[in-house]
Parts: sequence; structure tokens; C-alpha cells
Amino acid sequence: MTSDNVQALPLGTQIGDYRLDAIIGHGGFGITYRAFDGQLAKVVAIKEYLPIEFAVRSATGQVVPRGARYADDFAWGRERFLDEARALARFRHPHIVPVLRFLEANGTAYTVMEFEDGQSVAQWLQRTQSIQQGRRLPPPDVLRLAEGMLNGLGAVHAQGFLHRDIKPSNIIVRRDGVPVLIDFGAARQAMGGRTRTLTSVLTPQYAPIEQYALDSKQGPWSDIYSAAAVLHHAVAGVPPPEAAARVGHDPYKPLAVTQADRYDPAFLSAIDRALAFSPDQRPASVEVWREMFGNSLDVADNSPTRRMPPPAADPSRSAGAAPRLGGARRGEEVATAAPPPPPNRFPTRTVALVVVAAVVAAGVWIARPHLSERLTAAPSTAAATTPTPTPLPPPTAIASKPATPAPAPSPTQSRAPVPQTSTPAAPAPSAPEPAQPDKELLAQAQHAVDEARAIYEKAKDTSATARTMAGEARIAAARAAQANLENAQRITADDGASYIGQVADGKRQGLGVLESKDGDRRAGEWQADQMEGRGTERLPDGARYEGQWREGRPTGLGVMEKPGVEREEGSFIAGKLEGPGLHRTLGTTSIVQMGEWHGDSLDGPGVETVGDSERYEGSFRAGKRHGFGQVTGADKKVTSGRWEDGKLVASGP
Repeated sequence: MTSDNVQALPLGTQIGDYRLDAIIGHGGFGITYRAFDGQLAKVVAIKEYLPIEFAVRSATGQVVPRGARYADDFAWGRERFLDEARALARFRHPHIVPVLRFLEANGTAYTVMEFEDGQSVAQWLQRTQSIQQGRRLPPPDVLRLAEGMLNGLGAVHAQGFLHRDIKPSNIIVRRDGVPVLIDFGAARQAMGGRTRTLTSVLTPQYAPIEQYALDSKQGPWSDIYSAAAVLHHAVAGVPPPEAAARVGHDPYKPLAVTQADRYDPAFLSAIDRALAFSPDQRPASVEVWREMFGNSLDVADNSPTRRMPPPAADPSRSAGAAPRLGGARRGEEVATAAPPPPPNRFPTRTVALVVVAAVVAAGVWIARPHLSERLTAAPSTAAATTPTPTPLPPPTAIASKPATPAPAPSPTQSRAPVPQTSTPAAPAPSAPEPAQPDKELLAQAQHAVDEARAIYEKAKDTSATARTMAGEARIAAARAAQANLENAQRITADDGASYIGQVADGKRQGLGVLESKDGDRRAGEWQADQMEGRGTERLPDGARYEGQWREGRPTGLGVMEKPGVEREEGSFIAGKLEGPGLHRTLGTTSIVQMGEWHGDSLDGPGVETVGDSERYEGSFRAGKRHGFGQVTGADKKVTSGRWEDGKLVASGP
């Protein structure tokens, strides 16, 4: 496997006519490669179906279900993946990524797409942050982006198809300036509807509220919301509040008010209308939405001439060195190349070229002795080396109160603090490290780094899934708190706790809200008097948990946070982080640990960063750096070494 993703195929693997040359993206639904087409001698992008919830790569390279109970879901999803490829292959539009073919191999399916260098809108926004001190685009670029998205969406919807996953990383601005929609999410949405999970189905900040409920009606208005969210990010520098946070009190601030000095009022008003929380208040079609823009946008034009100029030059790059995009990943695939110019029917240009070539050849022959002297005198250039990472101390755990007097135990109760890691200290001169060859230390440190990066990818995917699940939990809590909840009853316990919600056989069953006398509040799904399913808890001190529950305890995917202090994302068992996940200590300096957790403690390979000052990749024990690893400082200097209980005890060059 590769160091980029432990589930990816080795580079150089041949799939039919295609040789895999690079990994250019991966997510919860699959992996995208840059590949070379041996038949046509061209570069393409290939997306592989590999849903991390249902499948894994075996030692033979085959993609297989994680177990017998996932076999049907995996096979069903593969068919939906191929259905999506067949549908997209019908499109030939300048603003939609072209699908060339699809095939089956290694027990799974592949989609082959055109590949072009370019930049995603997400990359544009990241570059503008460093150049313009804000993640927003200049107004002319925003207008061109809006035109491209409207044209592309109009063509998609005209064929009865939805995109379902519009976000900045799924819009590529090709090198010729044409914005292109990539990575349609129909297959992911279908899988979500079958498995009843939103994992890998939506991106919270750009998804409308109807995508949180898999059985709700979606349509063009859903894509329009997501496109408007992208435009909001491009205009204001930040995406709008995620839909789950807009339930009840809506914190959305209209662009027509906050950005009135920079854009035409009709343009901003059209974005605000498309970002309406309720689907029935949004424009029902792209045609209706376009009318809302008035004269702020050009008339619809499906020609490939609506181009966006390259972003402002990055001072850190040499002039003319345009950054290259790795093409089509889940978020970064690219579109068709522009057609070549027609051949010249007249020989005049050919004759002129022959004459010029003859003159140049004569000049080179005459100057050959001088060129030879210059070439033999040219100094060799040393190859640049790539730096690696540095150490840091882990965070404290959420300090929470003991179990509440409610019938079910409190999920955020008495969390054991994560031991603090001291600042790495240089080995004492009086006690030098016993003989250990530098080569051996470096080899073991590099092995630990490879393991840390592999688990880091798993932790990153799990954290993203946990955030999505937290959004589902907030939706369940909001539904439980509805004033008109069907068959709701009020139950008051002897300890003063009050429950308002659905009841069966005298027990809390269904949706409901429980408030304890001391201010603890739980809302969401209940079964047999205990939280079971999705829900949230808020403690009086501000600590909260949002995610899955089992037998009244936070168990499953979710997010636990004490605002301003710390935050955990991942999989929990009885309220403690267990398995791949993330722990972030908030404050003046943010400390982030990502890796494999056991009982709220990072054990085994992992990655730890301290603000912008250092990054450690290696082994941990009880939350401290322990074993081999590498640390990279702010100056990009890399130190390989061995740590014991957070202290550096041996280091290499």
C-alpha cells in the first residue's frame, strides 16, 4: 500500500488499460487516482468504489465487505455507483466533468473521467486567505463562478439528475478558466437511504436541512441551497451556518445586509433567497433562481467561454508557476480538455516553419564548441530533501460533573484527565544515550511515522463521520423539542426531573426531552426510559455531547465538547473516546492529538500538533509520546528520536 492511504492500491498497479500513477483524493466513499491510459496515451482520473463503512482492501488487493452482514449493502452500493457513472456518461457539457467509461475489477467498480490540471474553489479560497487576509474571492471571480454553476446545474437538472454534494472542493476551475462540477453524490445518497446513516453523504456547512433526513423530499432546490452556500463562502469568506444549527433560532445573517457595499443588491438577495432554511421558500428551479439575479448575471450561456482568470499570484511562488491540481479526487476531479484547433489547410505556415528550423539548426552547429564548453562547466544541483515533524504535550480531558439524578446515568461524567506531556528536553550531557547507531534509530523512527500517518488517515475519516453524526443528533434533539410533538406527555420524577415527550407503557419511548433539577438536559431518541439512538446532552457547566447513545450512555460516533476548553470527535464507549479519533485542547495554543484511543487515552501510533510550532508523528503511551517518532518544528527542522513518558531521550540527525 502507499503512505497516502493504507487502503489504496500500490502505485503502478494496472487496471485494464490504465496504470495508476498517483493518489489524488480519498474519502468515505472511495479513492481517486491519477492514471495513464496506455491505449490512448493520455492522463485520466479514476475513482474506485471503496466505502469505508462496508468494505476493506484485502492482502490480495481485492475490495471485500467488512463482514457477512455488510455483503448485501456493499454489492447494492456498487450497482448504484455504476448507475451513477452510466448517467454521467450521457453528459457532454463544459461545466460538468465528463465520464469516459466505467469498469469492474478487484471485486469493486471504477469510473474513468477526463483529467485536466486546475484548482478547486476550495484551493482558491485557501490561497486567498494567505494573500488577501480572508477566504473570499474578488467580485468578478464570484460572478463568473455563479454563472458557471448555474449553467452546469441547469443542464444536470434538465436531465432529471441531482448533484447532491456541491461544495468548494467539488468545483474545479480548469486551467483554461472554466468552472466544472465534479464528484456527484447520487450513489452516496442512495447508500445513505438504504443503510439509514448519513456517513459520507453530506458536508454539513453546504447541505440543506432536507439532506439530514434521508426520507425527506429532495429536488433542484436542494442543489440550489448548496450552490448558494458556496457563493456565500466566496462572498463573505465563510460558509453559512450549518443547517442543523438553524433549527429553531436561525443565526443566518443575510448577505444583502453584511456585504451590501461590495455587490449588486439583486445578486446578494438571490443568494439569500436560495439559502432559506425551509425548502418551500427557496427557488424551485435554476431558471427561477436565475431570474432573481436580475441583470447582475449574464444571460444563460452554455458555451465554454465563461472563464475565470487565474487567482492572484502567490508571492511565495515564482512567476508563471501555476499550481497544479491533482485532478479528480472526492473534491478534486477535473474536466474535458479544450478541442484542438482545426488543421491549417494551406502549406504556407509549414514552409515557413521548415525554413526557420533550418536556420536554427545551422546556428546551433556553428555555436556547438561554445555550447559544449558551457555545458561541461555547469555545476550539478543537489537534490532537495523533504523535512519531517516535532513534539508537544497532550490536552486535559473534559472536566464534567458526576452522574445526574436522572434515571439514566450522565454521559459526560467524571472524565479522567489525560496526563500532561512535558516540553521535550535535550538529553542530559552527563547521561548520554547508550550506543545506538543513527541508522537504526532513523529507520525505527521512520517506521513509527509511517504507522502514525496511516492511523491519522483513519482518525481523520472517523472524526468527519462523527461530526456528521453530531449533526444528526442535533436534528433528533430539535424534533424532540417541538411544541407540537405527536403523542407527547409530561412525566415528573420524584427527584424533580421533568420529561416531555413520547411515552409507551409508562416509560420514555420515542422522541423526548429530559431536564434534571440541576439543569442537565438530554434530548433525542429514547427507549425503555433510556437514551437510545441519536441525541444530545447539555450540562450546567456548558459541557455537551452530540451523537449516538446506547443504554443511556454516549456510545457510538459523536462529538464531546467543553466550549473554549476542549473537544473530542470520534467513537465513544460509555462516554470515553475509544478507537480512531481526535482530541483538541482549545485556548491560546491549540493542541491536537489524532490516532487510536483507549479509555480516553492515546495509545499506539498517532499524530500530535501544537499550534503552528511543532508536529510529532510516532508512538504514544497513556497520552504521552513514548517510543520512536519524528518531530518537525516551525522552522521545518526534523528531529528523529526516541521518547519516554513525553521526554526525548535519544535523537538522530
